[in-house]
Amino acid sequence: MPLRHSASTVLPAAAHYLNNHLLLKVKALGSKRRRRFSTVLMTTIIVLVAMSVVIILGVLSEHFSRRVESEFHKKLRAQQGQAEILIDNRFADIRNVLDNLAADNTIRVTVMLGARSQLKQRLTQTYPSGSGAYYFVQKYGDESIFPQSYSGLSQELITSVFEKLPYEEIIRDGSKTRLLWLFITPIMNTEGRMGTAYALYDLVEDKELIESMHPAVEGDISLITGNSLLFLSSGEILTLPFDVGELPRSPESSGLVSIDNKFALSRISGYHNLYFQSSLEGLNAEKRKVALLTGLSSALVLVISTLIAVYIGRKMVRPLHEMTKKAIQISEGRKELRFDGDGSYWEFEQLSQAFNYMLGSLKDAEERSRYKELLENVDDAVYILDGQGKILDANAAAYTRLGYLAHEFFHLTLATIVPDADARKIIAQLSTTTHNPRPPKLILETDHRKKDGSHLPVEIHSRPIVYRGEHVILNVARDISRRIEVEKEKKQLESQLIHAQKMEAIGTLAGGVAHDFNNLLMGIQGRLSMIRLQSESDQPHYRHVDQIEKAVTSAANLTKQLLGFARKGKYEIRPTCINTLVEDSTRMFIRTRKEVNLALETQDDLWTANADRGQIEQVLINLYVNAWQAMSDGGDLIVKTENIQLNEAFCKPFEVDAGDYVVIGVTDTGMGMDPETRERIFEPFFTTKGVGKGTGLGLASAYGIISNHKGFIQVESEKGRGTTFRIYLPASLSEIVKDAAVPDAPVKGKGTILIVDDEEESIIAEEVMLKELGYSVMHARRGEEAIRLYRENMETLDLITLDMIMPEMSGKEIYSRLKELNSEIRVLLISGYSHNEHVDDIMALGCNGYLQKPFDIHLLSQKINDVMRCDAAKMSGDT
Repeated sequence: MPLRHSASTVLPAAAHYLNNHLLLKVKALGSKRRRRFSTVLMTTIIVLVAMSVVIILGVLSEHFSRRVESEFHKKLRAQQGQAEILIDNRFADIRNVLDNLAADNTIRVTVMLGARSQLKQRLTQTYPSGSGAYYFVQKYGDESIFPQSYSGLSQELITSVFEKLPYEEIIRDGSKTRLLWLFITPIMNTEGRMGTAYALYDLVEDKELIESMHPAVEGDISLITGNSLLFLSSGEILTLPFDVGELPRSPESSGLVSIDNKFALSRISGYHNLYFQSSLEGLNAEKRKVALLTGLSSALVLVISTLIAVYIGRKMVRPLHEMTKKAIQISEGRKELRFDGDGSYWEFEQLSQAFNYMLGSLKDAEERSRYKELLENVDDAVYILDGQGKILDANAAAYTRLGYLAHEFFHLTLATIVPDADARKIIAQLSTTTHNPRPPKLILETDHRKKDGSHLPVEIHSRPIVYRGEHVILNVARDISRRIEVEKEKKQLESQLIHAQKMEAIGTLAGGVAHDFNNLLMGIQGRLSMIRLQSESDQPHYRHVDQIEKAVTSAANLTKQLLGFARKGKYEIRPTCINTLVEDSTRMFIRTRKEVNLALETQDDLWTANADRGQIEQVLINLYVNAWQAMSDGGDLIVKTENIQLNEAFCKPFEVDAGDYVVIGVTDTGMGMDPETRERIFEPFFTTKGVGKGTGLGLASAYGIISNHKGFIQVESEKGRGTTFRIYLPASLSEIVKDAAVPDAPVKGKGTILIVDDEEESIIAEEVMLKELGYSVMHARRGEEAIRLYRENMETLDLITLDMIMPEMSGKEIYSRLKELNSEIRVLLISGYSHNEHVDDIMALGCNGYLQKPFDIHLLSQKINDVMRCDAAKMSGDT
């Protein structure tokens, strides 16, 4: 039998107590002198033998008399029980007939319709009276009963019965004495009670019952009425010689009352007025016979008992001495000993077996205690199986984790909680034990099925063992849910890290390409600006200059996308209302795309976000265009904004800080993407469109722009089910600042400007434009050269244009060295990169302005004018 949980506490405690108790008792017997059992036994027998001579006649006579009387009483009670069964069966038959009558559909219909003649006919034909039983029916709400009379019953009796509702009540009916019961059962229909069925039963009139008792019992049934006893079988009436109150009438009483030493009365259980009558002649004859036999056997018993006393005393001492000796040895630690009966007496043999069984149980209890204590202190599920997969034993962790109670779990098999294939592998280990006495341990990663049908991933270590003499399988199952979850999270983090590293590497490459490309465009733009200034608009080549400038602008926009992807395109960051940006961008986009159904779901109290409006608008337009292109036959475009708080666990894979974020969701009902496409959509130049239909930079630049805003993008898509992009931007507590008007007219000036740049094309373009604007120009291609020229011409130089990316010495280092020479130096920072953290670092050191390549003479003049004017205002304020 499998150990239950309670055994782990009860058995060890019992074993410990019994072992210690036995040890103390046996040692006490061995160390303290006491009276010998054999001496006491023989002395007692001899005394009893002497006393028996005096009292044996009285004792034996009384003993056998009581025995005879006891046998008589047993027989009487058995016969009385038979009579009670016959009466109870009769009552049960009446109740069954009454239940059938109440359930009879014909009776129900006739009662409901009030058809008295049909009702009477049905009762007399199907439920006729007889053997003292009469049946009546009464309609609910009607005082009359049907039938109104029976042959053998007076109308007065019927009226009295339904007034008194008797139950085992004696009623005088003229010259007759009746013992009546009235049984009642409701007649029901679907709407409730519709009537009542009655059964009137007179036991005195039930001759069939009374006659059926004679073959079964040697007695009769009597009825007490007044001070008279009515014999139901003969109808004879006997006047009692004592008061009726002396008879046992309580339900618990079972005493007998003797009348004239001729017959005895005993009350029939469950009835107040019925008694069982039995003759006492047989009992009196048996008592006389006992008295005679007792006198004859007493003399013989006196002699034999004396001889037997001596023999038994000696015979019993020897095995007891042997058992006492072994008990002392066992209590001293020799637990391998066993009690061996000598076979002389069955009792001593049983006693030896009982002691051996107790010793085995104590040893087994100790083993179970150690085993159970070990199992219950193990967090893993441990259970033992036989060759059929039935669970023999288990710790609490095995069934509680699966939602079972102990008694439920021990009725399961391995196939119930483990997949069939794994269950077969585990059970098959027992077949290998015949070939390999020490088979290897089997380790499986599988599932345990819980009671509710869910699955618990586990790692099972399984091996065959010998348990209580049988070859079984021991399974130790460890919950690996957390390990699987950690491994899954690890793989996800590794995938995200690899993706981030790949995007970072591609971004670095893209940023470098964009920077170099902007330097090339700078040379083109500079020369175009000079051609435009030196040409009239009516000249033939003037329109070509205009087209070339447009191409340069398009190329510059392309580099902006590259710089955005490279996270080097963060221009003017300021508090921005995302709802306004979304509304403006969707209004502009949807105007020419009537086949797209736009749905805006903007949160009213949306937080402000720090963002470059132009870049975020560019990201949104890219997402709108992609959504539109994915819905070739039209569809729904849903743009949603909302506030959200993100915790560290959610933000960790994206390498952003936890906190408040503004979310922009863009959802389309287009064709969706497969997993392979979804993994590559943010790679630059990756596109699923045909040749010439896309650059593959839209989503790449969106990824870089959002990352540069310290946010991130999530995408959810399934083939044929549309796509959802979610943009997360950190929320800002700053207030929204409106754009200020910027003067548009170019301004010429005078003074000397030092150009610090390593790109020849940029130097030439800048020099031509600066001279056209009225400035004298010097240039340096290295940092040391720039520092030397400034040191030599410090008094005449009015401004330095410094390229941020320089060989040998960075733009930041050059600016710091120049700042050491003159803290009031004016420097305009120029770079092929957009405004990023490196630009911010130099601007924070005091740099006066920033200009991104490529630029034309108009933008250059505005920027130089801003720097000169700002510095002049500062000097005026200082004075």
